[in-house]
Amino acid sequence: MLESFILLLWWALFGGSHMVMSSPSLRPKLVSRLGERGFRVLYSLIAIATLVPLCMYYGEHKHAGPQFWVTFGPHLVARDLNLLLMLLAFALLVCGLVARPPSSMLASGEPQAYGVTRITRHPTFASFFVFGLAHCFMNVTLADLMFFGGFAVFAWLGARHQDERKRAEIPGYPEFQTATSFVPFGAIINRRQPFPAGELRWSILIIGLIIFYLVRGYHPDLFGGILMTL
Repeated sequence: MLESFILLLWWALFGGSHMVMSSPSLRPKLVSRLGERGFRVLYSLIAIATLVPLCMYYGEHKHAGPQFWVTFGPHLVARDLNLLLMLLAFALLVCGLVARPPSSMLASGEPQAYGVTRITRHPTFASFFVFGLAHCFMNVTLADLMFFGGFAVFAWLGARHQDERKRAEIPGYPEFQTATSFVPFGAIINRRQPFPAGELRWSILIIGLIIFYLVRGYHPDLFGGILMTL
């Protein structure tokens, strides 16, 4: 139980520092003193200073605490969901890093849904959201759920916080937010967006697929666990 409490504390430090520093009351003051580049450097340093200890602590105390289930649902179903969700997570991550969607800090211009933002307006946050959920299917103790579930919670809250700031600062963002979704494929399922087959950068998706297979192949050596086939 102590391990889970400490993980929660590290998540509070990591997530709280992100929310506070990017808040409308503090961010403009920091930018005026440090400049935009200086603010991003400080923002990144604090993120590293809180995320690295969080991951290191979990690495030293993984699978601690009471076990809630063997796998969430039948083993084969949980395994296949984990793999499919992780494939989606890597695809969203590389697309989000390349695309600079209207929801990102570096975005410019009028917010419009195009490409990956028809799938999710927050591809990077959504990738961490999916990553967290995928690992909760196979990691079953309180410490596991606290660590991996924290990614899903942080991503959801971070995306919501970013939307609130963008709504107040960017003309047209409320309409962009209404027409899109945070949950991947949510707007497509609700018929607010078409599937962007012709707008996706398939070369970038292939890179995401390659990274997924490399991480999956070396996962037992790097992070533990067993090799799962797709």
